[in-house]
Amino acid sequence: MRKGTVLLLLVLYGCSPLGKEGIDLAIPPAYRSGRAIEGRIGERWWEEFGDVELNRLVSRVVERNHDIRMAAERVKEARAELAKEGALLYPSIQFEGSLSRQKQVLSGTTIHSSSLSVTLLPSYEIDLWKGLSSARKERLEMLLSKEEVYRAVIQGAIADAVNLYLEMVGVERKIALKKERLKIADQNLRIIEERYSRGLASFLDLLQARMNLKEIEAELPPLYRHLKDTQQRLSVLSGTYPEVRKEREHPGDYFKVLPPVPSGLPSELLLRRPDIRAKEREMEALYQSLKVARAARFPSISLTGSLGFRSNQLKTLFDPENRLWQIALGLVTPVFDGGRLKAEEDAARSRYREKTIEYAKTVLQAFYEVESGLAKREELYREREALLRLLSRSERTWKVALDRYQRGLIDLLRVLDLEDRVFRTRERIVDVETAILKNRVFLYRALGGGWGGS
Repeated sequence: MRKGTVLLLLVLYGCSPLGKEGIDLAIPPAYRSGRAIEGRIGERWWEEFGDVELNRLVSRVVERNHDIRMAAERVKEARAELAKEGALLYPSIQFEGSLSRQKQVLSGTTIHSSSLSVTLLPSYEIDLWKGLSSARKERLEMLLSKEEVYRAVIQGAIADAVNLYLEMVGVERKIALKKERLKIADQNLRIIEERYSRGLASFLDLLQARMNLKEIEAELPPLYRHLKDTQQRLSVLSGTYPEVRKEREHPGDYFKVLPPVPSGLPSELLLRRPDIRAKEREMEALYQSLKVARAARFPSISLTGSLGFRSNQLKTLFDPENRLWQIALGLVTPVFDGGRLKAEEDAARSRYREKTIEYAKTVLQAFYEVESGLAKREELYREREALLRLLSRSERTWKVALDRYQRGLIDLLRVLDLEDRVFRTRERIVDVETAILKNRVFLYRALGGGWGGS
């Protein structure tokens, strides 16, 4: 592997007496598709589809999606945990105050006495073995991980929204095809009814035309159910009440071939994937947790003290003779715990090693997703070209058959069969074009973003 290639093997930075684990993964410098990428990396990749309504949808999702909002709160929680852990590195000071009054009767004499005290209690634990600082670093890495997860949630929500939108458009296009075919079937039925009344068509032709119309009508409700379900899911994804609306019309040339995916995409692009970066941060957090477990096996030293005043009268509380102070040095070291601390360190080490293996799995899965997406893209485009050629031939054959039927040379069943093939092919083209666009979304997500330039 050439120098400069992404170090997804994760030869982890720094030296440590504990020793960080490395991951033995052979990563190619580029995906298995040729030359190097040119141009810059684009982040607003969904704008490449050129759909204004889609752009508005993505903006709503980013603003209102509940998963995104929950992920944002988890980031805030992690920041608070980091601040709490960081506070342990500094001295703490507590204030104590007390006021008491006592009544005693001695030899028939009533004696009233008062006692007042105010005390400041500072304490500080010396971070001799870096256990406290490692705990803070662990929280910091968890915060960074939560931030990457937050980005991954945003990326996932956007990808899901774009996929659902493209699916909705595909259903709307198929509904338009059904309506077009329904209109043709209705016109054919009227023509055959007129021909039948003049004795130019058989009763069987009339029955076949009526059955053809009813079959097409029966194919519309499932499409409308699919459309409404997709619209409602999009509403929920954008944080609004599930709503449905009438299908939209799309131009015949709605599908536009997008700029080609540059060949030879470098494997460094995977460094942008927030899920991979999150795993890295989780791994570092577990390494810091291992250091905390190691530090727990050594003595801890703490400094404590007190400074205050105590008096029986308020007016003399702060007189020098009423001042109290104390300084103490505490040492706590484990002597015998039955191997508990050693077991905790061993468990922390295994958790860390498990995370390095999980990281390697995540990297391999990411490479699979990109390679799979690139391969499927090529197959989908080949399928579309084959279907376009089939459609061209099917339409010519259908027109010839329709002309021959009108001259009484073939029966109606042949014509209806060819008509069915034409429209089924058109629907397959819509499905493949939708799959091509969704494959683009899959690649954007797999690579952690889009690309630009030539």
